Amino acid sequence: MKTLAIETSCDDTSLGIINDENWVFSVEKLIAYSQIKEHNQFWGVLPEIASRLHSEKIVKLILEIGKKEIEKVDFISVTTHPWLPGSLIVGKAAAKLLQSYFNKPLKAIHHVHGHLFSLLLERKKEDLTFPMVVLTASWGHNDIYLVTNKICPLFWKEGDQEVAEDLNTWSQKNPSSKTVSSLNSFMSENTEQVGPFSITKIWYTLDDAAGEAFDKVSKMLGGPYPWGPWISEQALKGKENEAFHFKRIFLPLKDEQFFEFSFSGMKSQVSFLLDKLEKEGKNLTEQDISDLAFEFQEAMVETLGKRLLKAAKMYGATTIGMTGGVSANQRLIDYLQTEIEKTPWIQFLYPKKKVYSTDNAAMIGVVGLLS
Repeated sequence: MKTLAIETSCDDTSLGIINDENWVFSVEKLIAYSQIKEHNQFWGVLPEIASRLHSEKIVKLILEIGKKEIEKVDFISVTTHPWLPGSLIVGKAAAKLLQSYFNKPLKAIHHVHGHLFSLLLERKKEDLTFPMVVLTASWGHNDIYLVTNKICPLFWKEGDQEVAEDLNTWSQKNPSSKTVSSLNSFMSENTEQVGPFSITKIWYTLDDAAGEAFDKVSKMLGGPYPWGPWISEQALKGKENEAFHFKRIFLPLKDEQFFEFSFSGMKSQVSFLLDKLEKEGKNLTEQDISDLAFEFQEAMVETLGKRLLKAAKMYGATTIGMTGGVSANQRLIDYLQTEIEKTPWIQFLYPKKKVYSTDNAAMIGVVGLLS
């Protein structure tokens, strides 16, 4: 099977042709127009400018893909939700035009599902073991999903006690447990089917996503757009500095709302610190900025990493995955690789190429081929 994929959810106009041959997903062609240069002067993405640029560039990209290549695809996949409405409309309009002209079926794809299954790009089905827990983290989303490919036992870790029993067996022993009844309800209400996979969102953010926190802190420190990568660049020049140490925010697990992130407080800690230094008449040196970026990144990495590892242990995962823009953060990759070495039965996967971590048509094509 082969699909033409279109992704225009934010500020990247991306088109690609993706193949599925015996569960090996390969990218035949992937092209994109990045709007970074245009949005840089405004210190961020302006939705109206984003949609206008999509409108200006998408026809050129379709022509670059080529009529002969589009004729060969089995169907068209397009991002329809969520994110910027005006940008999404451009992609959907182009997809419907191509659907009509080439008489091809059209599939609507969820953007975050694209990030989730970007792990499949350029991998063999034997590379994946289940159950998996996958962190999808970018500017607008910060979730952990449980992914299974069959009905498999779930494993629950109660507090600090090692409990590795099948959830059904454990619930039979503890029929009145609020935790078990709440978990069963949570799972049934939050599970979706994507092709042969069942996906359940088990962790989410109450406020800012991790990528959003990186961007806002970068702006506070005077960094350029795109902000997130700038923090990582500065952190490479930084070092531990007790004056800039930030509290890690780990929300307690709840019976009804089990798994929650909160990064608004992380951003606020930086804001309060900068206000305090300004009132004291202290100017930040370049090294101070690098040290602050280092300490902030360490706090974010530890928060994301520990929660992802905890989710893996709670659900008996044999694979930990990480996708989305934040998955390109090398410090987070290094942290998880180091921690996972202590548990050799768990493998760690992240997108094969950095371009697959960003908003791209290839990941949309994978979900289309799975559906």
